[in-house]
Amino acid sequence: MKRVLQILLFFIFAIPGLALGQSKIAGKISDVKDQLKLSDATVMLLTAKDSILTGFTRSDENGLFSLAKPDTGAYVLIVSYPKYGDFYTEIQSGVDYSKLAIGLTNTATLLQEVIVTGRIPITIKGDTTEYDAGSFKVEKNAKVEDLLKALPGITVDASGKITAQGKTVKKVLVDGEEFFGDDPTLVTRNIRSDMVDKVQVYEKKSEQAERTGVDDGQREQTINVKLKEGSKNGMFGKALLGGGTDDYYMGQLMLNKFKGSQKISVYGLFGNNGTTSMNWQDAQKYGGDSGVSYGDDGSMSWSNFTDPFSGQGVIGVPKAINSGVNFSDKFDKDKHTVNINYKYGRLSSDGNDETITSGLINNKSVKNVDSENDQHRANLKYDLKLDSLNLLTIRGGASRKNLWSDNKREAYQFGQNADTTIAENTRELVKNNINEFNFSTYFTHKFKKKGRSFTFDGQWKRNEMKGTGHLNSDLRNYSLKTDSTTDQSKVRNNTSDVLSASISYTEPLSKIWNLVVGTGIERSTNTSLVESFNDDGHGNYNQLDRKFSNNYDFDRNSSRYKLAIVHTTEKFKFTVANNFNNDKLKQFNNYTSEGITRSYFTYNPNVSAGYSFTKTKGLWMNYTGKNQLPSMSQIQPVLDNSDQINRYLGNENLRPSFRNSLNLNYNSFRVLTGNYVYVGGNISTERNPITQNIDTLNGINTYTWNNVDGKTNTSLNVWSGVYFKLSKKLGLSNSPQFYVNMSDNYNMFNHQLNKVNTTNFNFTYNFKRDTKTGLNFDLNFSPQYRLMKSSLERNTNSNGFVFASNGSVEYFFNKTFKVYTNYTYSYEAATKAFDEKFEQFLLHPGVSKKFLKNESLVLDFMINDVLNQNKGFSRSASTSVFTQRRYDTIRRYYMLKLSWDFTKMFL
Repeated sequence: MKRVLQILLFFIFAIPGLALGQSKIAGKISDVKDQLKLSDATVMLLTAKDSILTGFTRSDENGLFSLAKPDTGAYVLIVSYPKYGDFYTEIQSGVDYSKLAIGLTNTATLLQEVIVTGRIPITIKGDTTEYDAGSFKVEKNAKVEDLLKALPGITVDASGKITAQGKTVKKVLVDGEEFFGDDPTLVTRNIRSDMVDKVQVYEKKSEQAERTGVDDGQREQTINVKLKEGSKNGMFGKALLGGGTDDYYMGQLMLNKFKGSQKISVYGLFGNNGTTSMNWQDAQKYGGDSGVSYGDDGSMSWSNFTDPFSGQGVIGVPKAINSGVNFSDKFDKDKHTVNINYKYGRLSSDGNDETITSGLINNKSVKNVDSENDQHRANLKYDLKLDSLNLLTIRGGASRKNLWSDNKREAYQFGQNADTTIAENTRELVKNNINEFNFSTYFTHKFKKKGRSFTFDGQWKRNEMKGTGHLNSDLRNYSLKTDSTTDQSKVRNNTSDVLSASISYTEPLSKIWNLVVGTGIERSTNTSLVESFNDDGHGNYNQLDRKFSNNYDFDRNSSRYKLAIVHTTEKFKFTVANNFNNDKLKQFNNYTSEGITRSYFTYNPNVSAGYSFTKTKGLWMNYTGKNQLPSMSQIQPVLDNSDQINRYLGNENLRPSFRNSLNLNYNSFRVLTGNYVYVGGNISTERNPITQNIDTLNGINTYTWNNVDGKTNTSLNVWSGVYFKLSKKLGLSNSPQFYVNMSDNYNMFNHQLNKVNTTNFNFTYNFKRDTKTGLNFDLNFSPQYRLMKSSLERNTNSNGFVFASNGSVEYFFNKTFKVYTNYTYSYEAATKAFDEKFEQFLLHPGVSKKFLKNESLVLDFMINDVLNQNKGFSRSASTSVFTQRRYDTIRRYYMLKLSWDFTKMFL
């Protein structure tokens, strides 16, 4: 292990010393007529032979600039500035260009047309940065992802996640249109870079802002890939087949066909090595999900995306099938736009899992999980442009899931003296069929007066779950010296219907002020039926156990009112939204014919503001105050005995809590160097929080939802980072990042108030070289220290040091042959809660060779976990209960893979 880290440190500190000295090209840029100093002028150095960009910078506030001059070769220097004619001059070797005086002429004073024959690699048009794809050199047969990596200011990580100008890219478009969904890496690993003419980077407005013309301040960092005229009709795809030791296998077939506006996609993936995912790079492109969720206030959050049929995160060795088809087209002069997709997937796995909890609760469980998941899903989107002022969008979808599992579990509860208080042996069979339906319509009408608009939004959603099961459990209570046996048949039927409608009207008060008023209604009806039947002694399960059965109806009627004012200028955006909700909740127990009705009238304000110092430097703030209403599962007093040691119970007397949240973010980015800095923070408080209180009696733990009256949960997050290149010539870049999280949370344990303090300090350093020649690497180092203490359990904590490192190293012998390795190192120190450390080093080496004239055939031999150390492992903490998991997962195997990327263009 020490030797491996020494090698990695050698890469970090030795390579920067290879940089070579260069002379400089420097000077001053000004207006020819008025001698005004021109700041932020674009300065680019291109090779004279093929117009490849080799250097770039911008002038400072005094019009001064400086960039490195290569020692040999002929080059062209280009200087451009908005509303001025471009300046060109040749740069020859052996000539001093350190004191240039460059004068630009305003286009208003030019007397004749200037014809430009050269290529300009980067141009800035308003808030859009445009890259000329042909000015950047990439490998033959490279994909759009490789092109993006070569563009200044854009980075792509190992998973395919794209960052442009310091912000995560949320959409990738092709010729301004969505291409099989809106996943950020939609086209990056499928379209070849030589099909691309331009790449544009800009912040796309929200759908409502684009429709109504009123800027609501919501933005999504977007990349638009503009294809060459001769590349808009064709077919491309990928075929892969792999076989390995220990019966491991994998296969992929992806086919895309596009002709004008028509796009068709078909894919199929299968395997048992956890790589049958479309994960980040292929999700939504073929009808998957992207891991993006949207809040009621328009906020956006990102989760670690896992395709349900990827085989990732399951216990044991997964067997998966993942397939789908997608069709989209435009008709009648783009009046009609249709997008239809269908997906089928199947996943099965079998393995063992060990879970240990420590702290206020001490227990251990060992289980064997055998599961199958089968799913169908279809989606439709239809856009109708009635005319230039009216647009209608209709969406619909349906899915069916068949879930089956057979869980065998041994569990033990321990007392404070580490003696066993309860032992449980359980087997549970579960079979659920889940149907989901959704339909929505969104209509926008623009009036002739600019900024005045009317919108209507209607939605319907329905979920149905029908399930059966069987529970066998033997429980020995050493505290009470009793034994009990549970032998029950289970029936579960749940339905949920949500119907909502809302209207919104926008009135321009002036060129920069807009008033927004809106109202909406929503009706939600839910039914929950769980029946547990005991054996009547003759093998018939017909004796209803009321204690572990329930039959509830839960209805919610809501009316919403919104009054907002929006201020928008080029530099400053400000929105104040006042949201009022009137919610009526009704719960009815069909067993006892008793019901509870409650009403809540709540005020949920939102304030957001953003200031742009320049096009690439800005400050953003958002405040949200929101009442957190209890959910159906938190309210219903349903007792489940599938886990005899830990039982969970709802509370009919829950009240709303109120959450305040304040976010601040600052971003600064330099277009040509690609350097950026970001700083941000979030603080949130929740008054009278809804939390799970724990009561332990005779070895049984009961978790009940309650408000912690008079207390406030708090959370503070602070983060910062910087990215900059260490050497342009060597392709070296780095990014230090820092993150701190602190929180205080309350709950009750055996009727005593418990306060949990958590603090995490995390530093991450990324060091990267990406040139596709010689040695390339992408290394991440992340030391972390975690603190967690409880006011009721002062002698047990999970304080400790954590270190993680992951990355890849590859060496190109030539353009068709390379060796590589990916690695992950994890270390968690021993704590008072868990007295053993965890450490593992996963190494996945391989060798890759390209064949054929166009290098489209690739033979790849790789070893997964060559040291055979992989163990499923995780640690977490909640309400002073520390949890550690170990589970079966994929370990060492050898695999040979053959893949073929194909492209066929049509005339």
